Amino acid sequence: MSPAGDADEADVGQVAELLANACAREILVRTAGEALSGDELADRCDASRTTVYRQLERLEAAGLVVGAVQLDPDGHHFERYRASLDRVTIDLDTDGVHMTIDRTEPATDAVDRLEGLFDRLR
Repeated sequence: MSPAGDADEADVGQVAELLANACAREILVRTAGEALSGDELADRCDASRTTVYRQLERLEAAGLVVGAVQLDPDGHHFERYRASLDRVTIDLDTDGVHMTIDRTEPATDAVDRLEGLFDRLR
């Protein structure tokens, strides 16, 4: 799917199913303002890590969240997630149901750009 545009029938069903899930909706809300790790989301959403990571996988596959690796000063790294969904519009007319999905590219900061550069160099 494009950053903003009409969704096809598969996308309509996939997005509708995801938005019907309370945990998936909570993840989208929590990651709309800041990037969070799976563990942070599990704490804030009051859900198990397994549930959160399962929903993150589904949301990422649908293009509704974007994961980015963050380097830890200790040399470890972990993924943080940010919502890329801005708006979902559903229109109903005599031709059927039409969904438009508007996505935003998550803002990148200097650290994100540097990590991207290192990833490309590998």
